[in-house]
Amino acid sequence: MSERRVAVITGASSGIGMETALAFARKGYAVVPAARRADRLEHLAAQCRAAGAEATPVVTDVAEEQQVNDLVARAADEYGRIDVMVNNAGHGVFAAVHETPTEEMRRIFDVNYFGVFYGCRAVVPEMLRRGGGHIFNVSSVIGKRGTPMHGAYCATKFAIAGLTESLRVELMSLGVHVTLVCPTTTDTEFFDRTPAGRKAGDGFRKYVSTMSAAVVARKIAAVAGRRKPELVFSPGGKFLALSAALAPGLTDQLMKLYRDDLTERLKND
Repeated sequence: MSERRVAVITGASSGIGMETALAFARKGYAVVPAARRADRLEHLAAQCRAAGAEATPVVTDVAEEQQVNDLVARAADEYGRIDVMVNNAGHGVFAAVHETPTEEMRRIFDVNYFGVFYGCRAVVPEMLRRGGGHIFNVSSVIGKRGTPMHGAYCATKFAIAGLTESLRVELMSLGVHVTLVCPTTTDTEFFDRTPAGRKAGDGFRKYVSTMSAAVVARKIAAVAGRRKPELVFSPGGKFLALSAALAPGLTDQLMKLYRDDLTERLKND
């Protein structure tokens, strides 16, 4: 059994997940990075080992419940403990709500929402068995305020927020911390899947500044083990969340500016 603390991170082949695995490795954790791309996981595991950490990459599709159960079981069997679970895996769909195909809506919920739910349900019994742990569920600042052309993604991130808030209170007296992570626009592959997505990213960055995935990762690693209900990043992200709550009509007008700007960008494609 490892005496090191252990962190399991999904969506670890790039972006926030990859940087979070490295951040925990540098803090001395054994890391269990999970994603679908085996080659990237192996490269990440090598980087973690170079930082002095133990690393066990596990190829995992979080949309498949049994694979998530197997991931958690593998980590517990390998190291005898799980101290941190970072449910991060996710992807986006760029489309107006009324133009979003049903199969795409179901797929994004399978990955973004059910992947988080499966991770929570699998790891909580293990953490309760040991009497403690910390779960981080990665939502988004647009899980607090919906934005045009990202309705499917926003819906999953709102769902993650509700799930996390419920779980946090349910586990509050049982030694398990639960934190909702709400990054703003982050320098990852999120907007790079399609030409339209890249234009959407360029447009969104006019209103909310881009932050480094490493900044998000370092903050997650820094608060592990501490009671921290939410992490909301950047002044712009905090403003968006606050304005959505206090002035939804005004926020609609700001979002319309983004939508109109994006429409013009796509016309000129």
